[in-house]
Amino acid sequence: GGLPAAPRRAQRSPARCRVCGRTLTDAGEMKLMRCEDCPSDMDEGLYERLREWRAVEAGQSGQPDFCVFTDRTLMAIAETRPDCAAELSRIPGVLDRKLRRYGTDVLAICAGQEVGTAPAEAAGTTDRNSSQK
Repeated sequence: GGLPAAPRRAQRSPARCRVCGRTLTDAGEMKLMRCEDCPSDMDEGLYERLREWRAVEAGQSGQPDFCVFTDRTLMAIAETRPDCAAELSRIPGVLDRKLRRYGTDVLAICAGQEVGTAPAEAAGTTDRNSSQK
């Protein structure tokens, strides 16, 4: 007899660079999902918009900017340009709590929308200049 063996935890495959495929060992590289030396395809404009949004969020909640998201997390978001919550949740540093709190805003910014001007359901509309009355 005896008890059945406890199920083994699924082995995670090592983090790999999404550019060259090398195994990543540095925490910063893992967060960016690429080697420090590999070329970045980061959208600089998106990164700046995310940083501006983060400063406002942090100011409203009275916490340092990095408590909202770190620079590396914002870089990873600007590189991957997620268009849904599932993609955003795969980025290291985007925990469930942060996804629930900030996900709608981050996805709107990634879609080119002004934060707070369009509901999440309208994520397909990216015309910032439309005047709706």
